Order: sequence, then C-alpha cells, then structure tokens
Amino acid sequence: MIRALSLLLLLATPALAQPRAPGTDYPNRPVRVVVALAPGGNADINARLVSAALSNALGQQFVVENRPSGGGVVAMETVGRAAPDGYTLLVGALGSHALNVGLYRNLPVHPLTGLDHITISSESAMVVAVHPSTGWRNLAEMRAALLARPNHYTFGSSGNGTTGHIASALLLSQMGVTAQHIPYRGSAASFADLSAGRIQFQTDTISFLEQHIRAGTVNGLAIGTATRSPMTPDVPTAAEAGVPGFQATTWTPWSSAIGTPPVILEFLQQQIAAQLAAGPVRERILALGNTIPENMTPERTRAFIAAEIEKWVPIVRATGATVD
Repeated sequence: MIRALSLLLLLATPALAQPRAPGTDYPNRPVRVVVALAPGGNADINARLVSAALSNALGQQFVVENRPSGGGVVAMETVGRAAPDGYTLLVGALGSHALNVGLYRNLPVHPLTGLDHITISSESAMVVAVHPSTGWRNLAEMRAALLARPNHYTFGSSGNGTTGHIASALLLSQMGVTAQHIPYRGSAASFADLSAGRIQFQTDTISFLEQHIRAGTVNGLAIGTATRSPMTPDVPTAAEAGVPGFQATTWTPWSSAIGTPPVILEFLQQQIAAQLAAGPVRERILALGNTIPENMTPERTRAFIAAEIEKWVPIVRATGATVD
C-alpha cells in the first residue's frame, strides 16, 4: 500500500521546469538559428554545438539553417526582418558583422542599427595555407612568385566579402602583389580545389585548416596573431614571416532582430555562457583552436562589434576589395 501511494505521488509530481527568461515563457516553441556561413566552417560548428546544447537545456529545439549567400547579407536580412521575439537568431562572423560595412554601399540590415546582439561564442586566428605543389616554403617565396607573375595565381575563399577573402586581400596588399580571387560557397568547397591544386592558396580559420596542415595536405605559411598557436606550432606568425601588419582573427557573434526584449537577450547570453563555461561544448570549441571570450554580455558584444567595424572598414577600403 505504501509503495503504491509513493508511486502515485511520484507520478503526480510535475517534471522539473525548464529554464525560461524571467517574467516570460520564452522559449515555448522551436528557435530558428540562421548561420551566415556555409556548413563545415567555424561559425557553423559553433552554431551546431551550442544549439544542440541549448535544445537539451531548455527543452525546445534550436534548429540550425545555413544561409551563406552574399557573404552573410542574406542571413542578416532574414534575421533583421524577423519578429524581434528571440525565435530567429543569427550566427555570423567578422565578415557578416564588420567587413560587409566596408564592402557594400547600402546594406539592407546594418549590424549596429538593424540587429541586437547576444554574445560571442569564440574567436579564431586566420592562417595562410598553400598547396605543396607551389613550392612556397614561406611568405617571402610566395611574394616572389606573385611578383613575377601578377594575377596569375589564384586564391579561394568561402565567398565574396567573407573573412577569408578580405584577409587574403589584406595580405596581398601588404606584400604589394596581386592574385585572382575565386569565391566558393563555403570554406569546404574552396578547400576541395586547394587540396587538388586547382587554386594555390586560401586564408581561413585555424579551426578549419589545422587538421589539413597537420596531415600535410597544405602548408601553413603564417598565422594572423601575435603569437604562434599550440595547434600549429610550426606555423610562424605573420610578423616572424616578414609581414607584421597582417593581423587577422574572426569571431562568432550571436544576434537577433533589433528590438528583441533585453530580458531575452540576457537570458540567451547566460544560457550560452553556461554551455561555454564547461563540458563538451567548451572542450570541442577549444579543441578546434578557438579561444572563448569571457563575459560577453549583450552590451559588451555590441561595443566589441562597433570597435571591429571601426578597425576593419578602413582596411577593407584600402585593399580595394569588392563584392559582386
């Protein structure tokens, strides 16, 4: 009798309530997570890892959708025109949230006036990788080859106006050489041609290129940070390689439509921060060569993005890089 009563009481006990934004029932339905880059890259990996963890923690599905067209402009517009209720989120990168301001005369959604910002889940160094058939062992040899044959060699990127595109354009500008840009739909598509020797170089995140550099599929010539990465200890910094002005990292911002209630922005930031603080999400993101910025509140994220726009837009315009 006692056992039966205990079982009835157990069945009658409500399940533990899922976390919700204070004073709201958010989220009470699936959340759409629009990624401004193609599958396989750093932003996509961040989006999928964090979204899966949020789905488990909050009891609602965070559904990832890649919309890489236009260097992230399509994704920005999709989210910027959505209802400001936290049910359509954007995961982008340096390209979508800063570089595009210098690449487009009229953005349909400006990252500062058309979006609210939640947090930044990672930061990743950019690495210059070349196909072994080039014979280039360092940036000096690469520069000499490009000087000898202007616009003969080609480089790929994940699309016009993306971080890889502008980082390569910056490198070329600082070395005083030229090469032809070939845009692809994503880093993986560009790398397929790089690994086959159909293009000569690609600048991309260490999280994407590290495994290929270790395997010897491509050679890493320089990393765009002040110090070498333990992920690729044999790859020199750009300063060590003779181009000290080449400093390039990308980062992974989470955003929503302008006007999203602050309580929802803060709730999402806290939930994402909890997943990044410990456990498998943090371990995986760090294992990919990223760093994880601490305490990136909505206010600090907005200020960070504003500072990056101020830094990168003059660089974009100085390189003369354009989009189709």
